[in-house]
Amino acid sequence: MRILFCGVAALALSGCSWLGLGGNRSNPYTDPNVQCCVGDRALSKWNFEIGGGVEFPLGETAISGSQAAAGFPNRTLNDVSFNDAYDIGYRAEYGGSYAVNPNRKVTVQGTYTRANSNDIAIGTQNSNELRGQLSNYTAYGLEAGLRQYIRPVPFPLIKSVRPYIEAKIGGAYVDDISLNNVREVGALVPAAPIDIAFYEGGWVPTAAGLIGVETPLFKRFTVGIETGIRFVGNQKSDNTNTANGFEQFGGANNGGDRYSIPVTIRGRYRF
Repeated sequence: MRILFCGVAALALSGCSWLGLGGNRSNPYTDPNVQCCVGDRALSKWNFEIGGGVEFPLGETAISGSQAAAGFPNRTLNDVSFNDAYDIGYRAEYGGSYAVNPNRKVTVQGTYTRANSNDIAIGTQNSNELRGQLSNYTAYGLEAGLRQYIRPVPFPLIKSVRPYIEAKIGGAYVDDISLNNVREVGALVPAAPIDIAFYEGGWVPTAAGLIGVETPLFKRFTVGIETGIRFVGNQKSDNTNTANGFEQFGGANNGGDRYSIPVTIRGRYRF
């Protein structure tokens, strides 16, 4: 992820020079003779942006059963990935951007992410299946980014689209996660399901590398679609109640960073 983010950031920071887009000597914000790429001659610096879409989780570990403590011969725990533990998530963004020049914008956005969890097989106990469910994934964040636009290109049905790349970095508060409804399936004398604290809520780093396209719909409103890869740092393990026979679950909450592929539709209004 570090290599990806640094690469996208380097592309954005290299700016108009390598794209051949920075040669205008006129001031596009004041010169009425400079044609703007978004359907007007006066180029606005300030923009309001809002977006929404889905996130496809990748295969990083949510439950690290292979790291569980030894000494429990009647129980084994599985490694479970994020894409098995959770459904496709959804994400909302809201914020603004500022045009440093006609081809580059600084963005600041608040974010909300949520993914519902699945009932999963987490291992075996007494030769019976052991099942459970992580609590839903919820995160609130703030990110800043640098977006670099490329020349508009013709596109069928609409006049043109304008590609761009963007690098983002920030942080998110992820709600605490517990392992719920842990139960042994098929036992002759079923025990009551239990809930186990798993990950602590708290702030984690975030980053993203994105590519997308925009097209103007109205004089001051532009719509775009983007995708890429998103990184969210790992949460701290919560071992507050992994005792009285459940110590083994304390080793199963050493999951790693979370990666996902977002697909977002974004609107931008120019003031």
